[in-house]
Amino acid sequence: MHTPPNYRCNLGAIGWDHDAWSGVFYPEDLPPEWRLAFYNTEFECVYLPYAVWSRESPETLAQWREDTLERFRFLLEPAHGPASSDDAMRLAVLGEKAILAVAQDDPAIVWLEPGADLKQLAQTIQEQALTSPLYLVSVSGNYPQLEQARTLLEVLGY
Repeated sequence: MHTPPNYRCNLGAIGWDHDAWSGVFYPEDLPPEWRLAFYNTEFECVYLPYAVWSRESPETLAQWREDTLERFRFLLEPAHGPASSDDAMRLAVLGEKAILAVAQDDPAIVWLEPGADLKQLAQTIQEQALTSPLYLVSVSGNYPQLEQARTLLEVLGY
């Protein structure tokens, strides 16, 4: 008997500004500054390396927060050394939408590598999403792979 999921399983990629998505996911005439707002209508999270989010202004981060739905989350790579007071301020600006990843091997994040085995991925999702929210993140930003993962989540009841 299938056990219904206890937690939400969120799908996204590293970053949202993938040029290869233009005309495939993003309409060709969509201005680049509208991509995040469009991205968050299809995906529930985005992973941002420290080098990306730590250099953004508070105004830009506030705009990101406003441009995304309430359910959307920013998974943020932690600083490689001690966090700065600027980092704390940036996290505060993003508020509840910011999730500081523990590390690259954070158990709440499942990395979708190119050529991932969907059967193994389904098993991982079913095991890990029973105990906590899970984030599936495409390493390469391969849009067809993300579509496959979305279909898998729908089949599994997420």
